[in-house]
Amino acid sequence: MTLDLDGEAVFPVRKEEAKIVSDGRKRRKYGKYRPRELRIKLYDRVMALRQLGLSYNKIRDVIKQEYGIELSTGQISQWVRGLHSPYNGRRIPSLELLEPSEDLAYVIGVVCGDGYVGTTRRDRKGYKQARIHLRAKDKEFVEEFAIRIGRVLNRPPHKPKILRSTGRYYYYTQVKSKTLYELLKKPVDLERLRKYIEHCDKCSAAFLRGFFDAEGGVLKDGSIYVVNSDYRLLKYVQSLLGRFKIATTDPNFLHQRGSIIHMNERQYIRRRDVYYIYVKQSCNMRFYKHIGFTIKRKQERLVNHLIRTGKLEY
Repeated sequence: MTLDLDGEAVFPVRKEEAKIVSDGRKRRKYGKYRPRELRIKLYDRVMALRQLGLSYNKIRDVIKQEYGIELSTGQISQWVRGLHSPYNGRRIPSLELLEPSEDLAYVIGVVCGDGYVGTTRRDRKGYKQARIHLRAKDKEFVEEFAIRIGRVLNRPPHKPKILRSTGRYYYYTQVKSKTLYELLKKPVDLERLRKYIEHCDKCSAAFLRGFFDAEGGVLKDGSIYVVNSDYRLLKYVQSLLGRFKIATTDPNFLHQRGSIIHMNERQYIRRRDVYYIYVKQSCNMRFYKHIGFTIKRKQERLVNHLIRTGKLEY
């Protein structure tokens, strides 16, 4: 019997299903891991049956009957005695245990915009780390993202670091979470995200705030806009704004794929079509009341416009 990264026993499998992996010193055989969600279900059922007073052998029989899986009495014993648990190793063990919240909705909005999700390979047993990070020039934006994703993961927020890239300074924060990676990896799965975004009006507003923080802005004439390369995502954002009676233009082309962009004295070719939508200026006050910006310079420009037009008192 061997142990996985959670300290759990790996269940035996047939020889033809076994994998050969390297731990950097010698080659050993490991069986396939059962999905964590399944292990959690088995664990919860085992603990419930134990509370009913069933013996290890009886628990094993019930699990085999209900799931078609034969656990060893040793595995059951380790779970019951608290030596190992499939809940170890992740602050949120599975998507099924991820609860909707304003914080999560905001994080989703940011990641749908400027946020990054990806994996990095580690040498130890070929294990991949899943990470979510954000890089931006506005300190308060990165701090807000770090605080909110910290609350989602029930952990202290990371203090943003300062990075220098192509002559500019940015603030940067990063967390590791396989569960959030599975939820947020791109291209975004809107059907999977809907239950977290549309849980309530506050969650929808938090998502929109995160998305506009990441991808939106305010022009000098007070026009609120948002830009993204995902046409379907912008249509979804448009429909969410409609729930707050905030009218927008339909998504229009800003740049076409293959066009040239000049940044930092360099020339780049755009790999995707880019679209934009505008919030109609008659709805700016509604946007201010229901959505707003975390980024100070964007919020101040919006507030100043509303004051100039007499819609907001100084």
